[in-house]
Amino acid sequence: MRSLTAIALCLLTAISATRAAAQGDQSDENLRPAKLMVLERSADVVNRRFFGRITARNTVDLSFRAGGQIEDLPVREGEFVQQGDILGKLDTAPFERAVREARAQLNQAERQLDRVSELGPRIVPQADIENAETARDVAQVGYDDALDNLDDATLHAPFDALISQRLADRFATVAAGEPIVRAHDMSEIQIEIKAPEILFRQFGGQPEFTASAQLAHDGPLYPLEFRELAAEASEVGQSYRVSFALTTEAPDYLLPGSSATVLTEIRRADDKGVLILPASALSFAPDGTAQVMVFTPDEGDADTGTVTARDVAIEPATGTDFRMTEGPDAGTTIVASGASMLSDGDRVRRFSGLSNDGGQP
Repeated sequence: MRSLTAIALCLLTAISATRAAAQGDQSDENLRPAKLMVLERSADVVNRRFFGRITARNTVDLSFRAGGQIEDLPVREGEFVQQGDILGKLDTAPFERAVREARAQLNQAERQLDRVSELGPRIVPQADIENAETARDVAQVGYDDALDNLDDATLHAPFDALISQRLADRFATVAAGEPIVRAHDMSEIQIEIKAPEILFRQFGGQPEFTASAQLAHDGPLYPLEFRELAAEASEVGQSYRVSFALTTEAPDYLLPGSSATVLTEIRRADDKGVLILPASALSFAPDGTAQVMVFTPDEGDADTGTVTARDVAIEPATGTDFRMTEGPDAGTTIVASGASMLSDGDRVRRFSGLSNDGGQP
């Protein structure tokens, strides 16, 4: 009887184990499917479109280095001039008189120096000879200044330029240094944009720009080359001025102040890549903290495992993607889609869809 009882107990134990194994297999088959992805670093790049403004290589307000009355102002607004062309001329009569006066004073000082030098230190004190030499030198400086002022009474173009404005009129009396015309150096066409401060928070103080310009609606794209970045933000809008140059021949109609559309690709200068998360990989804790579900595979089965909630810090990237600034390291496997439908500790199996993509998004 005892042996029959032992046999019955063994049979019951075997049946229970078989049923448990069957239930375990069935539960594994019923695990919630989850699409997985491996965190990988990608280039930290953002594409932006800006309103641009055409500018010249240099823009300067030209003036006479001497004051006087404008006698001639032959240039017209919108005119192109060549280097060395006369842009304006002052009445030279006062300057010519000043030259004659300075020449006379210099002659007088030279004659006085000749007299005391001929007499020599035995008759004339050495101090008088030295004073005569000083007077001659001062008179020479005065004469040189008078000649310079006469020469400065004519204003010449310092470079090939476009005259955009006349800032004074003929017969007007102007002081030395008072602007007369505004000239643009059009040897290189540049385009300026205003980049918002948030870009420099994201990419650092010296980001790399790749840009092209569209000068007309639906027109061709012209490649641009980075020139300079203003290191001080504007008071209005907290934006930074970025300048580019057209690297190909520009259309003739481009003038300072014309508008353009600038398409830019911006990246960090020391770019080591960032971790990008799709919106579907994010869930949020009750306190609003962003989280991802980290997948830990079962031992011996890489397609089933448990998910664990991990807090992350994120910021907008492009479209519906987010840049992860704090969180799991590269190489970690996380749930790529439907993370908000899972809870910490849930068991899942890898969803491979209808193709052999390995569960990658």
